[in-house]
Amino acid sequence: MAGKGGKKKDASDAPKKAGSGKLLALVQMVCAVLAVLSAAVLALGAFDVGSAALANTLHAIALVPIALLVICGFAVIFTASGVRAGELRRLEEQLAEMEARLDGRVAEAVAKVDTHIGDDYQAVRENNKLLQEKLEQFQQAEKNKMVEEMDKLRALNGELEEQIKKWAIGSVDQLVSEPGTEGIKVA
Repeated sequence: MAGKGGKKKDASDAPKKAGSGKLLALVQMVCAVLAVLSAAVLALGAFDVGSAALANTLHAIALVPIALLVICGFAVIFTASGVRAGELRRLEEQLAEMEARLDGRVAEAVAKVDTHIGDDYQAVRENNKLLQEKLEQFQQAEKNKMVEEMDKLRALNGELEEQIKKWAIGSVDQLVSEPGTEGIKVA
């Protein structure tokens, strides 16, 4: 995750940028306050509110609050990006720090899981190997039994064929040798 930002940050750049961000934020705040005060003075003078009697006073110096309002307004607008950039840098630094912490914690968790599972995994593998050997022995024994049974059945089948042949030959001989069966034709 480290190195996603593209440019690497120098340790010497960070204090200057952080200080300039704070300075820009201070300038922005002062300008915003001055702009609001200038607008308030102009509004009071324009409407001649109460006993202030600013209308007559402002005729002479009206350019000062107007200029101050314009300058401070533009200063607020132009410093806003610098302030946001400083905030963005701080957030990026915090994000990089949190990513580093998260990477460390993930690595610790993986190491813990490996240590806990490692012994169990080896035991399961050994047990699996023993069960595999037993299964192979059982399969071989069953195969041997089947081969023996097939051999026995073949032998019995051969004996049955012999007996059937003997019986068939004996019964044909018996039919042929009996009196009165001479007229039987074999198809």
